Parts: sequence; C-alpha cells; structure tokens
Amino acid sequence: MLLMLALVAVVLFLVLRNQNSESNEGMDSSVTKEAPADATEAEIVILSVNDMHSNIDLFPKFATLVDSLRAIYPDMLLFSAGDNRTGNPVNDQYNPVNYPMITLMNTVGFDLSAVGNHEWDGNIVNLQYDIERADFPFICANVFIPKDVDLDILPMQHFEQQGVKIGVVGLIEVRHGDIPGAHPDNLKQVSFKRPEVVLPDYKYLRNENDVVLLLSHCGFEDDVELAQANPWLDAIIGGHSHTLVDHPSETNGVVITQSGSHLKYATLLKIKVKDHKVVGKETVVLNVNARREEKPEVKAMLDEFNDAPALNEALAVATTKFENPEELGSMLCDALCEISGADFAFQNTGGIRVTHLKKGPITVKDVYSIDPFNNEVVVYQMTGEQVKKFILNNYRKNGGYPSYVSGMTYKVSDDGRNVWVNGDGFSTNKVYKVAFNSFIASTVNIESVDEGESMFMTSEEMLIEFLKRHKTVDYQGVVRTN
Repeated sequence: MLLMLALVAVVLFLVLRNQNSESNEGMDSSVTKEAPADATEAEIVILSVNDMHSNIDLFPKFATLVDSLRAIYPDMLLFSAGDNRTGNPVNDQYNPVNYPMITLMNTVGFDLSAVGNHEWDGNIVNLQYDIERADFPFICANVFIPKDVDLDILPMQHFEQQGVKIGVVGLIEVRHGDIPGAHPDNLKQVSFKRPEVVLPDYKYLRNENDVVLLLSHCGFEDDVELAQANPWLDAIIGGHSHTLVDHPSETNGVVITQSGSHLKYATLLKIKVKDHKVVGKETVVLNVNARREEKPEVKAMLDEFNDAPALNEALAVATTKFENPEELGSMLCDALCEISGADFAFQNTGGIRVTHLKKGPITVKDVYSIDPFNNEVVVYQMTGEQVKKFILNNYRKNGGYPSYVSGMTYKVSDDGRNVWVNGDGFSTNKVYKVAFNSFIASTVNIESVDEGESMFMTSEEMLIEFLKRHKTVDYQGVVRTN
C-alpha cells in the first residue's frame, strides 16, 4: 500500500513538473518572440512644401532632406501646395520660363502639385508647358476648363500605398471678380468657383478611400473654415498665405499644415491607418534652410542655372540701403512717371516682391526680384477728382493698403471713404496723365477721360531705363502714403 502511494506521488510530481515546464516555455516565447504584425496596419507619410516661389537656391539642401527621409520611409509622397514659380529672375526670366524649377522638382521627385495663383503668371500656354514637362500631375477642382482649351489640370489624384487608398483633391483661392490673385488676362479662357462651394462635391471620396486629403492653395484662415465645414477630410496641406504652422493641430478633426514659403521649411505628415481607418496623425516641421548638407548633383544643376551674366549687369548704385517695400515702390513709381511722361504713377503693394535691398550695385536681377510680373505700363487721362476716386478704389482693392505713388503724397481716411492729396497745384478739375501697370488697369474700377494707352514697355523695363539714366539712387526714409 505504501509502495503504491509512493508511485502515485512520483507520477503526480512528474506531471506537475511537465505542466510547469510547458507553462514557463510559453511565457518565455511570448517575451523573446515578436508578436506577428497586423497586416492591416500602415503608416502613410507625406512631405509637403508650399509657395516655393522659384527659390531654386535651397534645392541642394532640400534634396538631401528628401533622400534622408526616403531612406526611412521608402513610400513617402512629396507634395507642393502651389506657387512653385515667380520670385527668382534666374527661373522667371529663363528661356523657357520656369524650366529650372520644374526640372529641379522632377529631380527631387515630387508626386503632386496644387495650382497656385502664381502658376497663372505665365498664361495658359506656359502653364500647359509646365504640366507637360513635369513628372507629376497638377490638381485643382475649382477651375473649369472648356473642352477646346489645352490645359491638363486634374481635379484630384489617387494613390495607393501599403494597401491604403488615398484620395487628394486640389483647390485654389478665389477672390475679387471670382478669380484667383493673378492677371485677369491670363484667366480669360477658364472660370472658377469658390472653394467652399466645390469641396462638398468631393465628399464621396470618403467612401472610396481610406485617407482623404485636401491640397489647398486657399490660405490658412480659409483652410480653417474649410476644415470646420468638412470634417470628412483627414488633413489639409495648405499654401498661399505663407503661414508657418509650426505646431499643427486638429480643427474639427482635420489636421491643417502649412510650411511658410520659399522652401525654408517643410512639413512631414504621418497618418496611421488600421483596418482601413485613420487611427492617428502626427506632424513634424523641418527646417530646410538650417541643413548643412547639399546634394552634389543638384548643386551642379543649380550652378548651371545661376550662370546668367545678363542678370548680373549693374545698372546703378544705391548709396543707402532700401529698408522697406515703400522705398522700393516709390523708386518704381518714379521710373514709371519719368519714362512714360506721366504726372502721377501708382504701384500696387503686392507687386513689390522684396522687402529690402542692400546698399551698393543694383543689378538686372534685383529689378526682376523687385517686380517679377512683366506687366505692361498703361497711361490714362484723368481729372483730379477721378484720380482721388482711383486712389480710393485701389485702396479698397488692396485690402486697406495704400498703393505706392510718385508725383504726390496722399492720406486715406481710416474708414476708406476720403483721401487728401498733396501735389504741386493739385486740382480736382485739372486733367492729369496717370501711369500704372496693366494688372491694376484690369482689376481696379477706373473712371477716366480716355480709354488708356499702353506704353508697350513693362514696369521692369522702365525701372531698368530709369536706373541707367540716374546711375545713383537714394530712397532711404521716403514715405509718400500714410
């Protein structure tokens, strides 16, 4: 009997030891062996920039940033939110125009671009030429193109990454006259609808895609309103207002990003998707300009583009530095007055694209940096009363900013209804010759004695001639509007 009990005890001990051993082995495997990955999980990564304005000089640094990120995220998408061109004479005066910018964007590997208002600066023919040369599509859902117009802009674009379907719709800002902020003559063959009217038409993308994005050239404040009205979006990648959203946050569940301007910054957007649903979003703003490394191949391309002796011709010498846009705008207006023979000249504030200019030689490149739009100068015959109305209309069109001027000084009342002019014997009944660019002529309500006359010279050409005549200039401290 005792022997039998002993045998039973031994068997029980062995069974329990085997059970404990199996249990411990299971615990060990759960620690040392990695859990199997969920095949439905994915991370969509997008690097975006906006309003590069042909700042080709930062592309060698930008290329190294893109390469380093693609080494980590091989499927990373690269987007531009528009305004790729206009701002650097090396690009804007190149033959063909904008060739350096499109070539560099192809080299770095952009996947998509929105259409910004400055994409229209080169008219429809040049925009189509850019589209044909680009290795990436341009999208804009609120431009409407007649069938007989050759312009291959798409409303949206689809991507599929790691089994995740991504839908991207594009929009452009629409302002006065139901057009974007471009020369109206360049937009005559197409029409536009306001972004907030068009975007809801693309809500169906939510049912067809796991991730839905808006690539917007509408401006940060408008993007916030679009996000509030369209929570079915996952993110808005924005541009136009040159806003650096250094800490992107969600508005009504929609992440809004924007990376300043001129390629100084880029934004990395990471979207986590599980079971075809977005479960997380993360953004990081990256400083491109602070990078030290430059990609040699891209630097060699840049050096070739920058080898433009004609742009480096010195026209005159600035004996003092230009410290603000009004000093530069006053010089441009003086050039328009003198070369056209006008009594007064005006320049819209948005037409001056640099904020300062250093003391020393002023080159052809400087002139095209100040005013890059190649707008012809027109001269109107106006009575003094019509001049005052024109000043007020231009003030309102500029959003409450007085236009730069030559031949007078003036002050607009705080409510924008009255103007006081200080000119040499200025009279409301006298007829004056008034010069300004064709953009103003096409966008501001004008009352005049005649229908206006083109000078068949651009404002840049007049400034170049003016500087050659004067040899030296000094505009420091000039204030003509207040």
